[in-house]
Amino acid sequence: MKKKQIILILAGIIGVGIVFSLPKVLVDNDKESVKGAEVSVGTDTLNELSHRMEENHRHEQTAADLKMIQELTKNYYSVSDKEKKRIFADSISTYYRRFHQYDSLAKYLEEYAGLEKTEKSWVNAADAYLQAADFASDQKKAVYNEKSRALYSKALEMDPQDLETKSKLAMTYVASSTPMEGIKLLREVTEKDPNNETALFNLGYLSMQSGQYSKAVDRFKKLIEVNPQHSSGMFYLGLSYSELGNKQKARECFEKAKTLEKDPEFQSIIDSYLKETH
Repeated sequence: MKKKQIILILAGIIGVGIVFSLPKVLVDNDKESVKGAEVSVGTDTLNELSHRMEENHRHEQTAADLKMIQELTKNYYSVSDKEKKRIFADSISTYYRRFHQYDSLAKYLEEYAGLEKTEKSWVNAADAYLQAADFASDQKKAVYNEKSRALYSKALEMDPQDLETKSKLAMTYVASSTPMEGIKLLREVTEKDPNNETALFNLGYLSMQSGQYSKAVDRFKKLIEVNPQHSSGMFYLGLSYSELGNKQKARECFEKAKTLEKDPEFQSIIDSYLKETH
């Protein structure tokens, strides 16, 4: 799995998105349905993970970086040739991705997608808006969530059978006022492909979010059976074990996750949890 995808999962995107702003819902143990919950134990745990992610995503821009972004932006809006605009939009996105400025990243990936008009470009822009939502104010979360849903829908218009995109789209509904639409989509994905990694991850995450850690363990164990190299799945399995009080298994999962992905930010976050499992 690519390094950027790992960071995306921890921040909330790779098929998850809005992970730290999900409504308080419960995933039924016997079937994927949702019910309102007065208290969501899992939310506290995942908010703590969000805080650690935020600490690891602080990167300062230099004067040279700011000047380059300004020049690229000026060039983007001054040219009319579509090919040149695509090049500038891509370059601007690269800078914003480097400094984890997800709202600006999403904006220019959407600009790029509007010029490229490919399924992949729509999905990339939708992913970025979900990532932006995780670090946005409550008002902007809803806006970014709606943007991501619209862009995923554009991608699905081009390939209605894309189960990965459908799994991501599902989570934009779970984070909205109509969460059952999301659960319905996840059902459709798992019915067609019981081993779909993105759907399994999303369902495991929903179980965590509602404090159903035993259910989360089952989901993430299934995910690891499907893909033993799924480093983020291994990490969340460890986090679920930790919440169940099984520090030994949690530590084993955290250590295994570290061997599967060498991204320094990912490793730093795992290290902070390993210290708590001694």
